[in-house]
Amino acid sequence: MAKVVENAFLSYGNTDAPVKVEVFLNLACPYCATFFEAADQSLKSFIDGGQVQYVIKHYDKPREMLLYGTLANLFFDYNDPERIYELMKDLFAKQGEWSESDSDSIKKMLTELYGLKEEPDTIDISLKITAEAIRRNVKMVPTVFINDKEFQYPVEIDTQQLKEEVEKVLA
Repeated sequence: MAKVVENAFLSYGNTDAPVKVEVFLNLACPYCATFFEAADQSLKSFIDGGQVQYVIKHYDKPREMLLYGTLANLFFDYNDPERIYELMKDLFAKQGEWSESDSDSIKKMLTELYGLKEEPDTIDISLKITAEAIRRNVKMVPTVFINDKEFQYPVEIDTQQLKEEVEKVLA
């Protein structure tokens, strides 16, 4: 029986897939933006083929450079993971435009441009993910787990290695 991934609020692909790719990331982190794009390209065929369950965990790590990512996360409705994926894709692509802004401008962008509102339930989800990150000793974003094997991106794994690691597990 396949391992059940904890806090799989943003889960993409088959929950019974043999490979579980989990990433702790933050919308304000430039390395996370690069990883997100790389994973979007390299994991899609595995997800579509039912071989990979891809779980994104937005880590609201209390670090100054990540606070605007945390602010953006609070506007996500976790009942709609497909919409969140598209929002993340767009926000990561435009990260340079908004991440150097101020909190009022970001809130305005999220409400006016994306039609979002603050989601009170997201605070509980954030706390669960933070507790998991602490328990799993996640020190930085992005941290990637492939079937519980930990990698730091981009130091220990890059786009090609991500794909190769998934293929190795599937072999």
